Amino acid sequence: MKENEDLDGSGAPPGGARDRGLIAAKTGLKVGANYARYLSRRATGTNRGEARAEMHTRNAEDLFSELAKLRGTALKMAQGLSMEPGMLPSQFSEILAKAQYEVPAMGPALVHRLVSQAFGMPPEKAFAEFNTTAMAAASLGQVHRARMHDGRDVVVKVQYPNVRESVDSDLRMVRGLAARFVDAGLMDPYLQEVRDRMMEETDYVNEGRNIETFAARYEGTSIVTPRWVEERTTERVLTMTHLDGMHLKSLLATEPTAERRNHFGQLLWDTVHAQVASDHLAVHADPHPGNFLFREDGTLGILDFGCIKVFPRSFRDDLLNLYRARMAGDTVAQNEAYDRLGMLPFDLDEEAREYLSEVLDIFGGIIQSMYEHDVYDFSSGQLLARFQEVLPRFTGRDAFKHRRPIGSHHFVFVNRLLVGLLSMMTQLGATVDTRFARECLESHSA
Repeated sequence: MKENEDLDGSGAPPGGARDRGLIAAKTGLKVGANYARYLSRRATGTNRGEARAEMHTRNAEDLFSELAKLRGTALKMAQGLSMEPGMLPSQFSEILAKAQYEVPAMGPALVHRLVSQAFGMPPEKAFAEFNTTAMAAASLGQVHRARMHDGRDVVVKVQYPNVRESVDSDLRMVRGLAARFVDAGLMDPYLQEVRDRMMEETDYVNEGRNIETFAARYEGTSIVTPRWVEERTTERVLTMTHLDGMHLKSLLATEPTAERRNHFGQLLWDTVHAQVASDHLAVHADPHPGNFLFREDGTLGILDFGCIKVFPRSFRDDLLNLYRARMAGDTVAQNEAYDRLGMLPFDLDEEAREYLSEVLDIFGGIIQSMYEHDVYDFSSGQLLARFQEVLPRFTGRDAFKHRRPIGSHHFVFVNRLLVGLLSMMTQLGATVDTRFARECLESHSA
């Protein structure tokens, strides 16, 4: 049996750049065919809104289907896109959200082989019990229930084959696509940032150490983490203790009370702000719903510590200085922060500087609005509505005319953290007290 085959047909993702490129090309052809179908239906008098919605649904389904074959970096990016507020049609957000924990899993035969290779013994010997059927599957790996010989219930995360090897080829593909719109050389620091985190995220020994760091940090609080089982961990198979709880989708299906939604929203909101402002300088930078558990006792479980961003202190402090300058209405300090963070490059012409200043001012104002009062209500829908209202102004001809990446490469994971947090808060529809968050951002240590 070949490495990328399995008993049920869902095996390893292709590792070679050529094979992965062919799948990406196939995806493009499907999207093109869907667009042609849409134009044909529109020409025959079909309701335009209905035809457009059908096109978006087909494109989203085809995109997810093909990216699920690639898994790895490509699917990870789709996962991020599913959380971008207002950037994609709702059909894309809903379908790509499946990348968080509904990816087609590897079958039992391949899982058995991978675990056996990792430990030098079959899973039934390495563990007292091991379920070869995955309990969930995501972009980089899938997880299995197991029990240690000492009786501990554990979860075993098994990385898909070829994922680590495909990071560079996937990023080269992204670079090639981006080069059609942006000077590829300007993209390199951002792509290197993604590569650095992906190489860390695919090293499960590194993730195990991160688990222990955050477990110690949150001991005795309302935040709960798994614990690392080091003796049953390798670079590509990670064992950790099992946490119970519901993912966000399951929680919302129970129609929780406003009090419960507010409780969990407050925990999530305060935890992220404390991480950003802490002298640890390390934040959990993968805040999508699949990585959080809402527990019966009111505690919040955090999972998946592969993507941890450690900020340089100077960058983090400049970020907080920008927040304080905006809140104080100090335009001089604000522009100084923009300069230090690379958000208004010195070589911009006057027109581009004016355009980017407007972009920063509008989006900065939307973010600032969440901190202007002691309470913020995410259930109102105002935040998403404001993003959707202004996005067309910055995604059309002017955006293409002034295309270039701006800001420090560290913003890759600031943006990811912000988008993930706001997406989850909006889904929860929580009302939160903002005073602790403001206190965190106004000081250098939580």
